[in-house]
Amino acid sequence: MRKLSLLFMLLFAGGGVSGCDAVLAGGAIVAANEAFKDGPNVTAQNYAVADYLAQQADSFIEPNDLIRVEPLTDVEAPDISTDLARVIPEQIGVRLSQLGYRVDLSAVTTTPDTSYLKGAAGEHPSFILGGNYLRKWGETDIKTRIIDLKNNRVVAAFDYILESGYEIRKMNDPKPRIMRVEKTETP
Repeated sequence: MRKLSLLFMLLFAGGGVSGCDAVLAGGAIVAANEAFKDGPNVTAQNYAVADYLAQQADSFIEPNDLIRVEPLTDVEAPDISTDLARVIPEQIGVRLSQLGYRVDLSAVTTTPDTSYLKGAAGEHPSFILGGNYLRKWGETDIKTRIIDLKNNRVVAAFDYILESGYEIRKMNDPKPRIMRVEKTETP
């Protein structure tokens, strides 16, 4: 909550923000504050994050641009896969699609309901939505980014904390992976 309040103050302290932009961004901040104040409603929080990212990235993304959504990376164990790494970006991507952006969710889809959100075969994305997370005692620190692939520039970012209630802890459980290890002989 402190991060959102600080972000709100910084947004309106900047002299380069026009009146319309300030009102629109202020609406996204109000929505984010509402979603985060009552505890871990993960979907509402992720939708609020998507609204905020859309406000930041809107002037960079053209109507025909495709945003590819990637799983989040665990900062301490990048090779481990969890449901959290896919659910959060999936929910953010679904909300971006609802806002009118073209989104490819094929890398994070957790249910068949969102399988329609894919790019055309062979189509290259213009933007990537991704980020990382860090599991801490009682909370999970999440960093999201939208990156413009043409010039490798971050066009939107939002960092937030999810309280680690039962739902978050369950999604943070690593999924077992079967790996094949081949023995190589040395001469």
